[in-house]
Amino acid sequence: MIQVDSITIKEFRGIRDLTLNFNGKSFAICGPNGTGKSGVVDALEFVLTGNISRLSGEGRGEISLKQHAPHVDKRDNPGHALVSAKLTIPSLKKSVTIERSVKTPGTLKVTPSDTEIAKVLSHVEAHPEVVLSRRELIRYVLATPGKRNEEVQALLHLDQIEQVRANLQKIANSTDKQLKALELPLNAARDNLMRALSIAELSAENILSSANKQRGILELPNIVELAATTSLKDGLTAQAQRKSQSIAKSQALSDITAVREILDEMSGEPTKAKIKPIIEDASSLANDPTLASGVTKENFYRVGLSVIETEACPFCETEWDIATLKSRAETKLRNLAEIAGRRKALEGKIKPLTELLRKAGAAINVLARYSAATTLPVDMEAAVKFAASCQSVTRTLEAFLPITKTVDTLKMLSDVPPDVGEAISSLEKTIAALPDPSKQDAARDILTISQERLEVWREAKRNLKSTQVKALLARRIFETYGKTSDRVLTELYATVQNDFSALYKAINHTDEKSFTAKLVPSLGKLGFDVNFYDRGFFPPGAYHSEGHQDGMGLCLYLALMRHLHGKGFTFAVLDDVLMSVDAGHRREVCGLLKREFPNTQFVMTTHDPIWMRHMKTEGLISGRGAVQFRAWDVNQGPTQWDDRDVWKEADDYLQKNDVRSARVQRQLFFTISDN
Repeated sequence: MIQVDSITIKEFRGIRDLTLNFNGKSFAICGPNGTGKSGVVDALEFVLTGNISRLSGEGRGEISLKQHAPHVDKRDNPGHALVSAKLTIPSLKKSVTIERSVKTPGTLKVTPSDTEIAKVLSHVEAHPEVVLSRRELIRYVLATPGKRNEEVQALLHLDQIEQVRANLQKIANSTDKQLKALELPLNAARDNLMRALSIAELSAENILSSANKQRGILELPNIVELAATTSLKDGLTAQAQRKSQSIAKSQALSDITAVREILDEMSGEPTKAKIKPIIEDASSLANDPTLASGVTKENFYRVGLSVIETEACPFCETEWDIATLKSRAETKLRNLAEIAGRRKALEGKIKPLTELLRKAGAAINVLARYSAATTLPVDMEAAVKFAASCQSVTRTLEAFLPITKTVDTLKMLSDVPPDVGEAISSLEKTIAALPDPSKQDAARDILTISQERLEVWREAKRNLKSTQVKALLARRIFETYGKTSDRVLTELYATVQNDFSALYKAINHTDEKSFTAKLVPSLGKLGFDVNFYDRGFFPPGAYHSEGHQDGMGLCLYLALMRHLHGKGFTFAVLDDVLMSVDAGHRREVCGLLKREFPNTQFVMTTHDPIWMRHMKTEGLISGRGAVQFRAWDVNQGPTQWDDRDVWKEADDYLQKNDVRSARVQRQLFFTISDN
């Protein structure tokens, strides 16, 4: 990667014009809150990546980089907001100057530029994690397992793993849903084929027996075996297949008879008798507000549970631990078990009715094709509308909710409009008037139509089988991917976990020598538990102090960065990341950074001059490797420390009889002088 030799910031954030010389070494920026430290951090992130994380992402509202990255007085002139930096690329042993303007943040001016330099800078731009603030640091520690998984995988550039897993689950769920839809045309094709062959059960033996009977009339040899490519009309010559009329009279009349039987069943007393208790049960649910609400809630939780695919509620997209979310939904469903049982029983009683509706719709659509083939087409509009109505009613009954709509639909279910029967009778009369075919013509028609319907059935069966294979394969791929990714991530996190534990023990060796941690990946989440004084493993926020949590966050970040970049981890910005860590442990952090990461340049900000003194005394930064911001002014930007200004401000405080503030200024002078 890179190391930064210097940075020049103009009209950017709260800075008007500032140059800092890092000389490729670790550097500290110290100053009270509001003196411009974060402006330098933002400038470093911007010039390297073209973005400012604190001005983007969730919860930023109307804040944007182009509008709010320039100094407030230059907000209408983003072209004046410039950041340039001189870099060294250790791997190439080259120096380069880069410059970026807020007006065109996606354009990086590079001098000099070549393919190798461009490749390195592109790599740096793709890794904004080189800048770490306490806001990002604590997310690794205190986040939910699902959110931590996202954060860590994003840092390691493994976030596509979870996206692929979610997509594979969606594919698996989608193919499962397709199976039910493909069963409907298969059942319709089966019924049509059985009707053409005049058989009561679909089997290879029955198909061959019926087909061979017709083939015998035509003096064709029997078909011995029904293979996947067998044609029932095999052997018919082109002349023999010629038809004197476009409608097979006997088959058409058979199909009309089948439709009449289905409609008679729908409107018959037995069906009405079946519907009556179903209406009563459904009405009792609909008329009881508590029960009706329970059915709606049960459906809500059941549907929600079936579509949970990521670490978020499928309705409001709030982040959740997926196991906890599913557990809560399942608990709700258990509490509604009695209502769910009543609904399931009702749906079981309704199912034969929906199957009857489907049969009616499919059978009527067959008759519509006959109508179009007659010399004088018969008006079948009423029948076709009724077929479409059957499909609509089926969807309503299968949806079940709202219950009142289901009740109303059931009440009208057995009503077959008179004009439907009239249309069918008209078609029947037209077809009956056709000349009767000869015995041979009838046999030929049966074989031809049976073969057509056999092919439709075969195709529907192939589609269902193909989708079943896809569904099984999709489910296996999803499960295999999940297991494999978990295994690989487990090995990866085991390495990071051990490195993290070693780093954390190094800065807490006086009180946590036996510290260990567990990073445990599972489906869509990353568990993180730490040992608390050999009393067991707990989440970091359970018993450890805020200072220890900060230390854990930093150590986990360092372990992850070392794993991600290896020797290429040469630059990082640590923005006030250890503000809650006590002085003793800060010394250990300085020693750790110097010892474990000797080739990494750290640019650190702090509001505590004592912390900066530790950096110097431990040798993490040199005597000149720091800058002290003492104040900030909207017109001038950050003001660096000057001893004359400090004493003048102390005198001003004394003249106002503000002894306490004057004392703070004196202490600041001696602290900085010591540094």
